[in-house]
Amino acid sequence: MANNFTASFEEVWGREQQEVFYKKNLAMEMADSSHNSAMSKGDTLNRTYRSSVSVQAYTRGSEITIDDNSDTNEQLTVNREFATGMYIDNFDQIQGKYNIAANYGKDYGEALANQVDADVLGEVVNADSALSAVTLSTSNVLAMFSGAKKELRRNNISSNNLSAIISPDVESILIQYGAGRDTSMGDRINKEGYFGKFQGFECYVSNQLAGSAVLGLATQPTDGDTITVDGITFTFVSTIGTTAGNVLIGANVDATRASLAALIAAPSTTTATGVALSETNARKVANTWTGTDDATADTLSFVCNGVGVLEVSTDLTDETDAFSSILQHNVFGVSKKMTTLVMQSSPKVQAKEVPNKLGKNMLNSVLYGVKTFGDNAKQMVDAPINAASL
Repeated sequence: MANNFTASFEEVWGREQQEVFYKKNLAMEMADSSHNSAMSKGDTLNRTYRSSVSVQAYTRGSEITIDDNSDTNEQLTVNREFATGMYIDNFDQIQGKYNIAANYGKDYGEALANQVDADVLGEVVNADSALSAVTLSTSNVLAMFSGAKKELRRNNISSNNLSAIISPDVESILIQYGAGRDTSMGDRINKEGYFGKFQGFECYVSNQLAGSAVLGLATQPTDGDTITVDGITFTFVSTIGTTAGNVLIGANVDATRASLAALIAAPSTTTATGVALSETNARKVANTWTGTDDATADTLSFVCNGVGVLEVSTDLTDETDAFSSILQHNVFGVSKKMTTLVMQSSPKVQAKEVPNKLGKNMLNSVLYGVKTFGDNAKQMVDAPINAASL
């Protein structure tokens, strides 16, 4: 008979929970937040711009034509509202080895900050200038930086206070190119995602850049065909069923594609043509995705904020239907001028007693608005790279 001493084996618990690695938030390097103090009240920021003017030839003694000019208003609405919440029982807090409120409070706070950051970095699609997408290498990385500066100068932007928010992929190419960062910058790198200066741009590294892709869907899918975007699978079915992400195959491919677009637009809602996603996936889609159906081109375009690299795949009967133009959108422009961010309520935790329970709800929320005004757009350049090979 074998010995068995397992009842006497000691179990050891780490003094701290495993470390959580958070994304670096760089919204404030990109966005103009100077209006925050003026918007402690109200929900709309108004900014006007003047009409364009031109000169006229003058003949001596003749009348000068008097131009009619007008101002046009643009508005930023503070309407981005997000919150988190969890219940913590007093006894769980007492008997738990780790500080539940502090640890999860930090996680939820970072999640809200990431949402703001993703929204701000996603404004790059509204840039006035966009470079042609490239498969990045050491041979063309310099052209990306010089091209961004050229586009800014073409928009008469003379500022030298320039910054670039680049991906870890671009960072890797820069290091290979020979623009390795100075080790004396280490503390700043760790805290702010700062890489260093290259070609006149202060470079910051972010894993929250927007990703985009175009699904070509010109052929009617067959029952069981799927597409996957950012880890979420959508299944085309002939009978709607109850499985999350099911999309009903319509009378024709245009109807099917429109049903997919409708589910993306309202991912928490089950309809006759689409089954709601799980709560976690529905939040992701509602908070960070947009899907645009183009019946003329037989495409559905996706923009997903905060993904870094957008992962997409298809399992369609017609293999000519597939994703193309899979891009990662790096951001170049004038520091703190590329878009406008109004933060009326930054992420903050509130503890609220729960009636008839021995515990508290830990609530966290954020209220803000983001808009790229006309002058912001001229000070920003979209520098996409082909992400399929990353």
